[in-house]
Amino acid sequence: MKKLSTLFMVVITMFLFSNQLAFADGKGKKVEFARDVVINGTEVKKGKYKAEFDEQKNELTIWKGSKLIAKSKAQKRIHKGIHKSIATEIMIVKQNDKSLLKGIALAGEQEAIWLDVNTVNVSPQ
Repeated sequence: MKKLSTLFMVVITMFLFSNQLAFADGKGKKVEFARDVVINGTEVKKGKYKAEFDEQKNELTIWKGSKLIAKSKAQKRIHKGIHKSIATEIMIVKQNDKSLLKGIALAGEQEAIWLDVNTVNVSPQ
């Protein structure tokens, strides 16, 4: 019985550790937009999505299931000192009656993903 419980604890520990590694290598985390936002010229409707950041390409991608919704050049920077974010924060700026996504600070992360909103073209409709 003791051997079985030890094996069970090892399996649980391995699962938890591998799950954390999956998020560290770009698997993404869930984000929810409370309003419609524009990401690199693409309007993204309010709702739940998955955000992924590719550190090699410095690119943020937003997914709805297996469908790519939007992508933009971005960079990671320290967010609010050295502490990790408690909850996911969505940062937006208003431009021409549109809400542009400026950045995302994912829960449990020390760094935030910042988009360059100065180069985004939003055409009025």
